[in-house]
Amino acid sequence: MHNNNQDDVGATVLAFELGQPSLIADAARKIITVNSAFLKLLDFPRDVLVGSALDELYVDQDDIGFLDFLQGDSNAIQEGVDAEDSYSGKTIRCTWDGRSLELVETITHVPTRGDQAVSYIVNCQEISGLIPKNIFAPDSERSFKQLIDSLPEAAVVLNGTTIDACNDQFARLVQRDKTDVAGKLYTDLSMALQSDGLDAVEKLQRIMTAVERGREGRLEWLLRLPNGEPRETEVSFSSFDYCGKKLTFANVRDITDRKRMEQERQFLLDELAQKEQMTRLATKAGGIAIWEVDLKTEHIIWSDGASDFFGCSVDELPSLFDELSRLVFHRDQELIEAVMLEIRQGHPFELETRFETKDGVMRWFRSQGQVECDFNDRPIIVRAAVSDISDYKNAQEEISRLAYYDPLTKLANRRLLMDRLSQYCSSVKRSNTSGVLFYLDLDRFKWLNDSLGHASGDILLIEVARRLLEVFRAEDTVARIGGDEFVVVVPAISGSIYSVAKKAGVIAEKLRETLAVDYSIDGREYHMSASIGLAIFPQDGDTAESVIQSADVAMYQAKKNGRNGVAFYRADLQDDADKRAIIEQDLRQAVSNKQFQLHYQPKVDESGKSVGVEALIRWYHPKRGLVPPVRFIGIAEETGLIIDIGQWVAEEACAQLNRWKNQGALGEGFSISINISPVQFRRKDFVSSIKDTLNRQSVAPVSLMLEITEGMLIEDIDETVEKLNELKELGVKVAIDDFGTGYSSLYYLKRLPLDEIKIDKAYVSNITNDRDDAAIVKTIMDLARHFGLKPVAEGVETQEQVAFLSDIGCRIYQGYFYAKPMSADDFSRRYLVPVTV
Repeated sequence: MHNNNQDDVGATVLAFELGQPSLIADAARKIITVNSAFLKLLDFPRDVLVGSALDELYVDQDDIGFLDFLQGDSNAIQEGVDAEDSYSGKTIRCTWDGRSLELVETITHVPTRGDQAVSYIVNCQEISGLIPKNIFAPDSERSFKQLIDSLPEAAVVLNGTTIDACNDQFARLVQRDKTDVAGKLYTDLSMALQSDGLDAVEKLQRIMTAVERGREGRLEWLLRLPNGEPRETEVSFSSFDYCGKKLTFANVRDITDRKRMEQERQFLLDELAQKEQMTRLATKAGGIAIWEVDLKTEHIIWSDGASDFFGCSVDELPSLFDELSRLVFHRDQELIEAVMLEIRQGHPFELETRFETKDGVMRWFRSQGQVECDFNDRPIIVRAAVSDISDYKNAQEEISRLAYYDPLTKLANRRLLMDRLSQYCSSVKRSNTSGVLFYLDLDRFKWLNDSLGHASGDILLIEVARRLLEVFRAEDTVARIGGDEFVVVVPAISGSIYSVAKKAGVIAEKLRETLAVDYSIDGREYHMSASIGLAIFPQDGDTAESVIQSADVAMYQAKKNGRNGVAFYRADLQDDADKRAIIEQDLRQAVSNKQFQLHYQPKVDESGKSVGVEALIRWYHPKRGLVPPVRFIGIAEETGLIIDIGQWVAEEACAQLNRWKNQGALGEGFSISINISPVQFRRKDFVSSIKDTLNRQSVAPVSLMLEITEGMLIEDIDETVEKLNELKELGVKVAIDDFGTGYSSLYYLKRLPLDEIKIDKAYVSNITNDRDDAAIVKTIMDLARHFGLKPVAEGVETQEQVAFLSDIGCRIYQGYFYAKPMSADDFSRRYLVPVTV
């Protein structure tokens, strides 16, 4: 019987022997075989190469990427993770007779298959043979471009300073299509100011002049990506003749990562040098302890005097590496884990920890260490110096206390308050939450202070501070900013401004009652109250100064109202609260009396054909007429009425879908979308309620699309994934609504079973006149393609927007350019194809 495996092996061996210059190394990176082409190229004896280490071929090369690849691949294999498949780069090699060759080499990692061991294949190609000095006219222009495209690295051909041709590698490097690159000036794709300070046009002209004189060289050049970011490259220029023209060949190599690694390496070297200097100074000054551990034996060697340094006997010093934690206060133990990670990675480390002596004294130590690694970058020895910084820490704490805290009440002072409040103002903008500031002024404190004396007044202020701390949480900031003025900041409360105001009002009332309880001073009871002003930020101010000013105004309003009261900065908040109560009451009637209607906005393809609709709720109040969703959806969510409203929407939408199917043809793949509130989605019975609705209305699950917001994805991600998977199994489709305005994350897109991305209209409306919005939309399109999601553009209003979206691959649109939300009957007349009998 014919053995196919033997044939395959034979063919592989023959292809290796007759192919381009190559060699093979085993899993230990020892060279085991070299083909004839490799030996002929370098004129090396076979026995010199076979048996030597693959790494040694790259030790003296300028391109450290080869060694990084081999080392990274080795670490990945040990850790059981995927590694890069190959690495390519330039090398300069000397032949056996002393000639220098410039090569392009590629190391390819061949992973384990069955019982075959891991191995490496190295392929070589001499660069000097790729572009000859004189190229005679080929049969067609195509052969020349094929030659350029075959080059392993990015390359361009310049006619003067104009790009005549480039390969795919160069086009990918500059993140443009090849058709967009050809015909442009090389400086059009470059940073105007180069890294050496020269103007790009001037620098390129100098290069071209040198090339015309027959010089060849290599230099660094900054290219410019479409988004304006620089890309560092290394370019080799050489001239050649082609069809009577003097052209320039440029070999372009991306060195951005290498430059970054060099900068990071230099940063680490500078940091290490700084730590070494600190160690030398500490050693010179004395008062330090030094230890060294051999990680193979884990035995610790201590410097002389270490036992005196820690206040213990020599026998009590830790003798093994894992016993060092005995010298760290129990509340600082978690810091040790971070240091151990640095040590395992071979990094220098520094940390500050506390140590409690036998007599209960707390001391502060700073430990600075270095890790010595073997040839394979495995840590083998750790050395560290420990210095006593207790005096420094105590002084630092005292300075901080004097600078940032009120000496009488020990609360934060105005300086610390302003610093924290500035941070809170920035934080609420990012997190889309609100903060509340309470401004308190004690009523008739001056009279009490003058009557009883300042000492009694101080006792009362201390008691007020204690009560404030009892009411508020540790993460809230409680401060004294004047004689009898206190400020409390609650940094983050979620919900609408009305919801935040309601919660803040409850807190303020509790605070008012707490401060109004009688105070005992020198055996006598005194009554004291406070006027409290509230400001909500960023709505009442987006800076620390403006928020405090608003709360101060509210506090004086509380005093005008008779003291011992609470007032908001915005008087309309109370009015709005009353109005919201009325809306809530009417909303309950609307649910009972079925005052809601659904309107439908089509989603259309490029031909204008409707491929689906989004169901949008409308509330027609018997007296006030149309109530916009923005006025009642938030209240419905806060009160829980959204559950009944959402169920009605699902039932009505599915029922309408059936009515349309009975009236006419909707087209294959037609679906109806409904918006899902986070309150609905978080209910445990959400999936089952959707399933029951589909069964009652006899609607195929594939015809229903649920639209959820990005914010819903980050709340309990595990539960979200579980529910979406259940919907997927049911056959229901899921879309992310208003994509790009929330907490977008590739992690969520990768993990969640989604079907559709709806590009928010805020970006679509400006795509033709705002480069940033256009770039964002293009990025969303790329994400959609990568994750296999269908993109839908919302808010399409002009033909120019349609053209732009079509050019980048978006095929489904929704917006006023095609149709506004309409009644079911209007949709039937406009889009349904009547059923013919």
